[in-house]
Amino acid sequence: MNAPTTTHSGIQNKTGIFKALNDYDLPTIREFQKKVQPPNLSHIPSDRGLPVIGHIHHFLTNYHGWLNKQEKKHGLVFRLKTPQGEVLFLLGPDANKLVLKNEHKIFSNFLAWDVPFNSLFDNNLLERDFGDHKATRKILQAAFKRPAVTSHIELMGPIIKDGVLQIQTDVPIKAMKFLKALLLSTGAEVFLGAGIDSGKDRINSAFEKIVAGTTDPFRRKEIWFSPYAKGVKGNKIVSDYIFKSIPERRGNDGKDIFSHFCNVTDDEGNSFTDEEIRDHIIFVLFAAHDTTTSALSSILYSLATHLDWQQIVREEMQSIKKENLAFEDMELLVKTSWVFKEALRMYPPLAMFPRFALEPFEYGGYKIPANTPVAVSPVFTHYMEEYWSSPYSFDPNRFSPERAEEKGDFYQYIPFGGGSHKCLGLHFAEVQAKIVLFHLLKNYRFEKNGKMTKYRYNNIPLTFPSDGLPLTFHRI
Repeated sequence: MNAPTTTHSGIQNKTGIFKALNDYDLPTIREFQKKVQPPNLSHIPSDRGLPVIGHIHHFLTNYHGWLNKQEKKHGLVFRLKTPQGEVLFLLGPDANKLVLKNEHKIFSNFLAWDVPFNSLFDNNLLERDFGDHKATRKILQAAFKRPAVTSHIELMGPIIKDGVLQIQTDVPIKAMKFLKALLLSTGAEVFLGAGIDSGKDRINSAFEKIVAGTTDPFRRKEIWFSPYAKGVKGNKIVSDYIFKSIPERRGNDGKDIFSHFCNVTDDEGNSFTDEEIRDHIIFVLFAAHDTTTSALSSILYSLATHLDWQQIVREEMQSIKKENLAFEDMELLVKTSWVFKEALRMYPPLAMFPRFALEPFEYGGYKIPANTPVAVSPVFTHYMEEYWSSPYSFDPNRFSPERAEEKGDFYQYIPFGGGSHKCLGLHFAEVQAKIVLFHLLKNYRFEKNGKMTKYRYNNIPLTFPSDGLPLTFHRI
């Protein structure tokens, strides 16, 4: 496959909207959003779509199939039509590199993610650009370095073990519901530093409403029953809980991430405001809770479908003669890591990464105007036969040192994104998944429902099993 050509004009003098994004100048950014005109993308190929809703139905219900259909008809560049406007899709590793590496600072995260996140996940790390993003990420990443993760593992192990031992056996259960509840309980301890048992169901429900609200194509607060309106209310529930807890966390020496955000300072001694603490903790809770739920759902389905690999991972877990895993044990779980990577290749938690073009550029022979919403897709790239052998087959061995298929192109495997915005908690997610698998596989064997012929899932907003993932667990 010939690599598409790319040109750009380069940002001049770093003024205007670029400067506003770099300085996190919200009034200027909001004024720009009000005045920006939709770009003319009529020269980019696209299906006609339906009136008003465009392609949104196919996009939401059969995202991967829709991508494949569009690529076969139009190639690696095409348009998605939505009620909120058009989005330009750029597919393949070359596109991933251009957009995610963002070497020439053409693309904005804020202006892309603010569309689905506004009033739901405000002012989070994804909604930061350039120097502002770099400075904020530097402060936050201390919560995910080895010393912090080591203490998190010590907290997580007993909680996860106790939760796993409560699984109902010998009857089908919705495994995703179990995983969400388990990870919420774990997150309460690791991220918030205190149990929230009394409000667990309410917080869990609020998070689900927030996530669902990100996919509402109409986004009207005044329609009280709409997913977006419910998401805004869910955000208030979680926000109120956090604001109420901030005063007691400031000045204490808690090891949880919430306390870290309440007390951390930058190089100039500046601390986060209450609103910034709220925004960051809600986002990391979302990231840890929902993306890890997505990853584990995909892993459990894969192991329930491929019982040979379930046994391989079980034997690897059983070789560690401990009640709970420690940080140093993680590198011993080599084949478990292959399974983790393969499940996320086939079912990445985030099926697309949106951006917003700040200036005109050329790609694949097309002139792309400024102010164009752009998206790249891990799902498409992860199934390209140019880079993966039998991509529709579950084959963790493709990540073995002997094959190392993921190393063909640096941007062919991007379940956690890439460039400066690559997921901050990717190692934490894998650690947490391994701890869950450690206790599950040492205590149970599990199988899928006999009627389940394939993984039924939706990719938007995150990759979740649409049927709740019915599995049956049996005690070993």
